[in-house]
Amino acid sequence: MKRKWDASEERYFGIGIYQPKTAENIGSLWRTAHIFNASFIFIIEEKYKKQSSDVLKVWSKIPLFQYKTLDAFLDSIPYSCKLVGVEMDAKAQAIKSYQHPPRAIYILGSEDNGLPHQLKQRCHDLVQLPGDHSLNVAVAGSITIFDRVNKLE
Repeated sequence: MKRKWDASEERYFGIGIYQPKTAENIGSLWRTAHIFNASFIFIIEEKYKKQSSDVLKVWSKIPLFQYKTLDAFLDSIPYSCKLVGVEMDAKAQAIKSYQHPPRAIYILGSEDNGLPHQLKQRCHDLVQLPGDHSLNVAVAGSITIFDRVNKLE
């Protein structure tokens, strides 16, 4: 007997930062990801140390994956999951008109450097938030998560 399920059961997302500058940015994004039901978060080429300000104990509720290299991250992308770069780029689509895929991994770069060219080329989509200047990475990630949740509900 084939079980029927709602399309929402086939959705998940994760979000992460390439070369994050501060543990505070990771912690803020982690908390937002937990509150809005992300499946996981990740960081690439950096280590995270637990913060005493984590009053929700998000480390116990949503996994943080730490990749030593960009290649290790790229090799771990799940089947049928789109990699979406959040970046100020001429090729990026405005987030206000973006249709989020059911299964997505959102990746943000640090405020200083953004995403490297080789990583942007591997993204299935690039989206850009409004504004002429770079936002704090945790804020940009939170806006991206909110946009996804708001559009898919």
